[in-house]
Amino acid sequence: MSDSQTIAYPYAKAAFDYARDADQLEAWENMLVVMKEVAEAPIVASQIEALDMLGPDAHDAFNQSFLAICDGLIDEHGQNLVKLMAENGRLAVLPQVTELYQTFKSDFERTVEACVVTAEPLDEQQANSLSQALERKLNRTVSLTCQVDKSLVGGIKITAGELVIDGSLKSAIDRLAIRLEV
Repeated sequence: MSDSQTIAYPYAKAAFDYARDADQLEAWENMLVVMKEVAEAPIVASQIEALDMLGPDAHDAFNQSFLAICDGLIDEHGQNLVKLMAENGRLAVLPQVTELYQTFKSDFERTVEACVVTAEPLDEQQANSLSQALERKLNRTVSLTCQVDKSLVGGIKITAGELVIDGSLKSAIDRLAIRLEV
């Protein structure tokens, strides 16, 4: 885990635990996405970086501005998370908090997003068969996204969470070239 993920972990875990217990997983994911997007906006991100050099009055003013931008999009518990992270100088890790929260949520719901890249488009039957096979292998509900990349030449590349299966012809050719030291 990187430093920012280590810092973000307790905030993401607390948000997830609260959302799970309150049966508000989707609402909290939506709020965290809003907070992440606000924190990543260039002008806001630069202000977050500069907060360490400013006094407590600037922190309060920034916090009020941040919450005003999010007004109506996050509830009082989401606002409390923003305030707590601001007090601790941790707003810069909001994107990682959101990412970790989404991982916790996917694990809890036993879902995974899979991306399949092929040289030619998959037909509906192929996509359904592949989705069912991935669900059996991963023991999760799979949300499948299909993409076409002509550079693969042939075969398939699958990414599902941390699992990567590269059965593309391009990859096989690259491995052969390395073995032959070309």
